Order: sequence, then C-alpha cells, then structure tokens
Amino acid sequence: MASARSIKQFSQTILVFAAALSCSWHGGLASAGEAPVPLHVATFDSGFGGYLTAKSIEREASPLLREYAADITVHHYGDTRNLPYGEKSPEQIAALGSAGVLTALREGADIVFIACNTASTQYERIRQAVDAAYPGEMKPVVSIIDVSTQEARQRIDSALATRKSALFVILATPATVRSMVYPRKLAALYGTALVEKPPQTYTQPRWYSTSGATVQSLIQKSVITLPEGRRIDIYQLAPANWVEMIEHGADIKVKHDAVRRDLALLRAALPPGAAPDVVGYFCTHYPILDGMIRAEMTADTASPNATSYIAQGQLMATIFKRMAVERLRGHERTIPSSDDEFARLQEHARATITISGSNGETTRELARMLFPADPPPRITEEDMGDLSAITSGARH
Repeated sequence: MASARSIKQFSQTILVFAAALSCSWHGGLASAGEAPVPLHVATFDSGFGGYLTAKSIEREASPLLREYAADITVHHYGDTRNLPYGEKSPEQIAALGSAGVLTALREGADIVFIACNTASTQYERIRQAVDAAYPGEMKPVVSIIDVSTQEARQRIDSALATRKSALFVILATPATVRSMVYPRKLAALYGTALVEKPPQTYTQPRWYSTSGATVQSLIQKSVITLPEGRRIDIYQLAPANWVEMIEHGADIKVKHDAVRRDLALLRAALPPGAAPDVVGYFCTHYPILDGMIRAEMTADTASPNATSYIAQGQLMATIFKRMAVERLRGHERTIPSSDDEFARLQEHARATITISGSNGETTRELARMLFPADPPPRITEEDMGDLSAITSGARH
C-alpha cells in the first residue's frame, strides 16, 4: 500500500504541474505559420552536475520539436560559488536552494528541475519559498528523490525475484546521507520499518585546501526486512573531496586516487566478495566519474557486470517529456518543419549554463570532456546570493 500510495501521489503531482503549464495557453491544432509555443526549462544544482540532466532534457526535446509547434529552451543554473552543499546544514541548503530556484523562475523558467539531491532533501522548504514569492500561482518545481526511489525499487525487485537478499549502494553527499531520505523512502515504498545503524566517519586530507584542512567520508548501513525471509542491505557512501575535485579541475590521477580510496573503504564494509545489485548515483556530479567508479566498485567481485547503475539525468528527462507533451497537446504540427527551421529550433534548445562562481573555464572543460561532439555551451556568471546575503535579507 505504501508503494502504491507514493506512486499515486507522485503521478498526481505531475498532473498538477502539467495542468499549471497548460492553463495559461489555449489549445488548438497547429497550422502552418502558427507561432511556436514557448517552453522554458531550467535545471538547478550546486554545480556542474545538473548540466548532465539538462543535456538529457535537451535530447528529449529534439523529437518534440518535430512533432509539435514548440520553441523549447533549456538552461542550467549551477551555484558553484557556494558548493559543496553536502557539508552545509539543512537550513543553509534550504536557503541556497530556494535562492537558486527563484533565480531560475525570475528569469523566465516555466519548469525548474532540482537536479541536486542535497537541495532536494529540503524540497518542502524550497517549495514554501516559491509559493511565498508567487502567491496564488503554481510554479512547477520538480525534485529528483521520489522518482529515483521508485526506480531503485524496480531494480531491487528484479534482484529479489531470483534470491532472498539484495545489496543496494547509494553514493551521495554527506548531507544526503545524514538525512536518510533514500533508505527511509525506500522502506516506506515496501511498507516496512528501516533498521538504521550509526554512520562511520573517516577523516581525510581535503584536496581543495582553501575550504579547510580535512574532510570526512561517511559510510552508513541500514536494513529493510521483508516477508518470507527476504532483506535489502543498504550501504550509503558520502565520499570526501569528489565534488570539489570535479568543480575545481583536479588532475585525473588525483580524482582516480580519491575514488579508489573511498570505494576501498566501502568495499571493506560490504560482505566479502559481494557485488552490489544496484548502485545509485544520488549526486549529479558522480556520473562524471562513472568509468572510475565502475572499475573500483567491483574490483574484488567475480561478476561485475551484474551491477545496475542509476544515473538520474534520464529520470528527470522522462518527467520533462511527460510534462511537455501535456503542455503542448493541441499544438501538433500539421505541416512538418523545414530542415532549416528544425535546425534553428534545435540550436535554440541547446542547454546553456549560468554559474554563480568564477570557475567558468573548468565548467567549459567538463562540458568539452563529456560532450565532445557538441559545440561549447554558452556560460554566464551571475550572483545567486550567498549565505550572508540570504540571511541578511531574511532578517530585513
């Protein structure tokens, strides 16, 4: 019952968002010469990682431009000035996440996808801030957590179909791990209690030393016990240094050494020789290290290919497609667009980036590395607020 209820609530939320997008436009079959329907989509993250979600949305937008009279733009907002969010308090995360989402809405976004897992742990507070800023209006803001938990359950169920236990590894930031949001939501989907163990901490030298001398990795285990002797063992790892290394351009060997060190800590906590059934990249930055993670995650196991990895960008893009189709219903093309028009619309839909920090060159290099066939994205720098300014504003 808990699983069905959660899925139903999530589906209802999407329908409400879709209705909000649709209500201010009038339907009607698109005809030759009709002005394209604008749809401005934003992703928000503490840094570059959410750009992967923006690119997934961009890919889903392309066929929609063929089918509908639409003009879709995709823009990623990365609060690189204030990262990492994972070491901040819930109140700080809520304040910064609200400021970033409100920046995107103020600049014309019709939908904002919070790609950042850490910010999504404070979704209710962000939602309240948006509602206060836009009273009486429904501004669609979508969090990644519910859909990711449902995806994890589907993959775990596949493992449990053939044996009594499943091993689920979550890679996330310290704040996400400490919130216990994923294990608790997963237990709720199964309609059972969660047995939580205290986290183990490992103090390590901080690579980005301007933020301090040391940083901690966390490992936390919890267990979901199911009927008929089945169980799910959940191991969460909050690895030290990874986000800052990505955002501030660490050498590839330095990053590889950090991945190897932290995943060795995790593997030591797992049952000997065990390969995870499912690994959740529940920080948008971590898929950037995908090849390194896969190599190290299953280094001591006999069947590394049995592990399934969840990258959240496509999950968000699927939600976008559902919302966009609802928004564009009634604007189907009766006459195909010309090749020149389609090329122009595709170029307009190419994801652009706004960052709050001064790490533009590293951002460009990451984009070039991950999407070598694409033109470099347009990158702008803009102040999305810092904690002192946000706190001061709240007092006044």
